[in-house]
Amino acid sequence: MSPLFETIAAEPLVPALCLTIAIALGVAGCLLVHFMPRSARVRAETAALRESEARLRTSEARFRQLADATFEGLIIHRNGIVLDANTALAAILGWPQELLIGRSLYDLCAPSGHNLLRAQLEEINKGAANEVGDTPVEFQLRHADGSTIPVEVHARTMPFENGDARVVAVRDIRERKAAEERILHLAHHDALTGLPNRNLFRDRLAQAMARARRSGSTVAVLCLDLDRFKPVNDLLGPEIGDELLRQVSLRLTQTTRADDTVARLGADEFAFIQVGLAHPDGPAFMADRLVKALSEPFTICGHHINIGTSIGIALFPSDGINGDELLRAADTALGRAKEAGGNAYRFFESEMDMRLQERRRLERDLRQALSSNQLELHYQPLVDCEHLTVTGCEALLRWHHPERGNVSPTEFIPLAEECGLIMQLGDWVLHTACREAASWPADKTVAVNLSPLQFRQPDLAERILAILDETGLCPRQLELEITEGVLIEDTERTLATLKALKAHGIRISLDDFGTGFSSLSYLHRFPFDKIKIDRSFIWAMEENPDSMSIVRAVIALGRSLRITVTAEGVETAAQLAWLQNEDCDQAQGYLLGKPMSRTAIAHLWANAQGRAQSELPLIPAKAAE
Repeated sequence: MSPLFETIAAEPLVPALCLTIAIALGVAGCLLVHFMPRSARVRAETAALRESEARLRTSEARFRQLADATFEGLIIHRNGIVLDANTALAAILGWPQELLIGRSLYDLCAPSGHNLLRAQLEEINKGAANEVGDTPVEFQLRHADGSTIPVEVHARTMPFENGDARVVAVRDIRERKAAEERILHLAHHDALTGLPNRNLFRDRLAQAMARARRSGSTVAVLCLDLDRFKPVNDLLGPEIGDELLRQVSLRLTQTTRADDTVARLGADEFAFIQVGLAHPDGPAFMADRLVKALSEPFTICGHHINIGTSIGIALFPSDGINGDELLRAADTALGRAKEAGGNAYRFFESEMDMRLQERRRLERDLRQALSSNQLELHYQPLVDCEHLTVTGCEALLRWHHPERGNVSPTEFIPLAEECGLIMQLGDWVLHTACREAASWPADKTVAVNLSPLQFRQPDLAERILAILDETGLCPRQLELEITEGVLIEDTERTLATLKALKAHGIRISLDDFGTGFSSLSYLHRFPFDKIKIDRSFIWAMEENPDSMSIVRAVIALGRSLRITVTAEGVETAAQLAWLQNEDCDQAQGYLLGKPMSRTAIAHLWANAQGRAQSELPLIPAKAAE
């Protein structure tokens, strides 16, 4: 056998046979199609075409469902002409979906966004538009009803129907914009009244002053403070107080012009910016209208409420060249308006600023005095009218300034109350008086005045009792003098504090009796140990019979209620003789003894040793005759 046949015989026969059969079948199939009838061939091609179209329609439907299922609007355009859009975009624009096809993007974009749209289309035509990672662009679209819709868009290029097109994702950001506006409004407006707050007020004031500099015009700043608001809030409750502030705000906005700004700066503090002043008396006219508007009664939940307002006015540029200076000047003028009794307005004057600066220097010096031993107590004797003996002393605060000399308490005590030093000052006076009086004879008392502001301390009784324990003074030797102002602010809490102190043996005295409007009601509600007749009645007795009658009535009242009565301001022997004749219990005044240093009082007690009582040699022997 030849080698050729040996090679063929060595190869497997099965694969070769399979290949031969496959080729034969393929050729047979082709011959079958070629020689089959024409109608059958057409039917086969039509079936294949229909199957392909069905698959395409299924794919298109799936794509449409996917596009319509998105929350964002989708739009496909070429050269600014809409080729397709989903239902979400139709819902955003308020157009039927079929009417969007073929429209220009300019028809769908608000006029304010046409320039931006034109720039974007030019970039696309130049091939400059980024495909991936584009920064979102904000547009204003136009709703079918004509309103504008803020949207955020992302876009990229994609193949579409025999060419490239631009697919744009559109996100409706109306809710986000509304939330941002609410946050911005809250940051610049008062939550209770809706008026601009201090931040927005300062911003608008700066803008008003900038315009005034360019035009050479004047800007007025008016600071308002409501009169008698605190009693309304305390007596009727914060809900009524809040509604009152809302109604006040409404009246203020109704009184001012559209170009002016009214703001709420604090609890019951408001401010105005008045611009475009055509007449120099414009701020005065405005202030007068505001005073009259807020003087009219308010009706809230059946309550008829009468308040008023005090107004301070400062002008730019004469009273200040920046916002802080103007506000400070207007606030200074406001203080003068309140000093005038309220329901009034005052313009800022340079003298006011001088007084304000002086007041600030005095406050600084008072703070230093508390820490540098510039303060001391003097003691004025309290004298028994019948025996002319000293029963105790009233502690009076004195301040000897190294440069000013002696500063009157009528000057620095109100200042301490205003600047918040009264608590610290009151503690110092109480502690010093108790420590120094602890060395006095056991039958001598020390009287200490308390400010109404000290009663705002919820632990006042505990603080006083702690001072007594620390200094060793017997509670029966301490007498606390209060005025009616203490009882006006928070009567129930104040009475509870006084009762707690009285329960420990401390004596309570009602000072300046007769100068208030409800003294008798307080005597009914709290068992005072003493009432002190104000010095103004004692000084007027000799010339005014009515004053003498009032003093006589108070003495009789004290006797009937078993309350000690002390007459203040006794300066003549005749006054003392009359008080003795009326059986007044105690007297106090320059005739009986001027305020003395602690050393002089110690000498008084020392000179009284070996006697039954402390006599006053400066009182004439026949003063009681």
